[in-house]
Amino acid sequence: MSAKLYVPQTATEDSPAPGILALPGGNASLENMSSVAIELSRRGYVVMAVDPYTIGRSEIVNTPDVGSRAAMDYLMSMKFVDPHCIGAMGHSAGTGRAKWAVTTDPDCTVVREGVKAVFYLAAGNFNLEGVNMGVFIGSWDNTYGQGKISARDIATAEPFTEQMGASPIELGTWYDMGDGTSRILYTGNSGHPTALLLKEPILDMVDFFEQALAPAPIPAEGISYAAKEIGTAIGIIAVLIMMFPVLSLLLDTSFFSSIIRPMPAPVSGVNAPFLFYLIMPAIINTLICQWAIYNGQMFLGNFKSVLRINNTNGFVFWFGCSALLTVTILAIRFKWDGTINKERILTHAKTSWPNFFKALLLGLIAVGTVYVMTYAAEVFWGLSPRIWKVQINVLNNTRWGLFLTYFPLYLLFFGVFNFSQTIGLKIKGQSEAGFTRLVWLTSTIPAALFLIYAYGKLWMTGYTAITNVQMSRANSTLLNCILTYFITCKVTTFCYKKTGSYHTGAVINAIIMTWTAVATDLITAL
Repeated sequence: MSAKLYVPQTATEDSPAPGILALPGGNASLENMSSVAIELSRRGYVVMAVDPYTIGRSEIVNTPDVGSRAAMDYLMSMKFVDPHCIGAMGHSAGTGRAKWAVTTDPDCTVVREGVKAVFYLAAGNFNLEGVNMGVFIGSWDNTYGQGKISARDIATAEPFTEQMGASPIELGTWYDMGDGTSRILYTGNSGHPTALLLKEPILDMVDFFEQALAPAPIPAEGISYAAKEIGTAIGIIAVLIMMFPVLSLLLDTSFFSSIIRPMPAPVSGVNAPFLFYLIMPAIINTLICQWAIYNGQMFLGNFKSVLRINNTNGFVFWFGCSALLTVTILAIRFKWDGTINKERILTHAKTSWPNFFKALLLGLIAVGTVYVMTYAAEVFWGLSPRIWKVQINVLNNTRWGLFLTYFPLYLLFFGVFNFSQTIGLKIKGQSEAGFTRLVWLTSTIPAALFLIYAYGKLWMTGYTAITNVQMSRANSTLLNCILTYFITCKVTTFCYKKTGSYHTGAVINAIIMTWTAVATDLITAL
């Protein structure tokens, strides 16, 4: 099991510190717990964040607790951790993992000796007796089975009110359970994926453990994790930008010169209608997004002996639907536009096998440079890259095999997208900058519109457009889409301008997307 320790200097064998186990949710890696781990550790707590089995770099072990209890055993065995002053916290699905970690029986009802506090973030309810518990559900989140659809109603949700004996519950107030333990319910201006990034929920967690576990051994004010988030973002942007000078240098060599073609003219004498090529596909793609992401996971999950990353399956399925839509729209245009040069289209689509493999080699070297820099940053400086849930972690042996499984799928879809973007959207009289903006807009508008719809409804009505696991999956997938497309759209236009063909951009984008898809996500255990 892969783990990361945050140890304050005050924690020693002679003066052991309280210990807290941090468990990520869903398909997220241990790095998602870094913000709260930093804030707790700088206040004197030993924090251990883990990759549950099948996530990140941990092994694929099929156990109900995904290794949570073994992780807790390990934390409590450390000489500089006080085994009588232990806490745990989980985000989203990590709340269930935290429940396993702090209990000892198959039904998860008997709290292990030494555990004093458990905190659930963005999900869960007060489902343990004999231990201090806190729950935070953001005002932009859904309530995950508490009997309410709107997060604004959590103060009257029965699973909370019945145990506390109060309705409505006074948020942020401690409720004494009469057995030496207490309960507290928090809410704040955060959503599901942002609860581990924003100041309010993180400081609420700090406040909870300071009162429910033990006072902070080290006084500290404010936050410091924001510097890490900003620094990591700059680091990821910088390392990805390195692809472009590497590509330029390689394309100037004689070996790769054969893949360069003259920049082609537009395929049609007719300006493609803005409505037809931008707005209509975006609307259709937005409408199929909710259905495709969730059901794609269910459908492709039937092939789990091969397609073993659950969240990526939903993404791949949506990409497949989008590619089919793209082909349909191109077919309509080719039928409708009598000025299209059919020979020009065929020339644009074709490449030789030697040139295709050169494009593949070019992409492997360019993205490989980023990979080596990421590896070096981690090994020499301890950098663990993270922006939201987009991971560019170094791959282990298991994930290299999954990379080879998913790469052909992404290559097929990006072949369709890049062909469409470079030949279907390159309209008469359009500038290079205008082309770049159009490519990014057509790629990201569906995801952006869907998020605007989902959060717009939540803001106006207090009710989520999608509930429970579907909302979580759609959130993470679409945020991945928007963030990743900043770089993939630039790759498309950069490579098209440099080579006059779409093949190189398609290969590089497929490598990038496959890497980010398989680097961390939960692997289905057979």
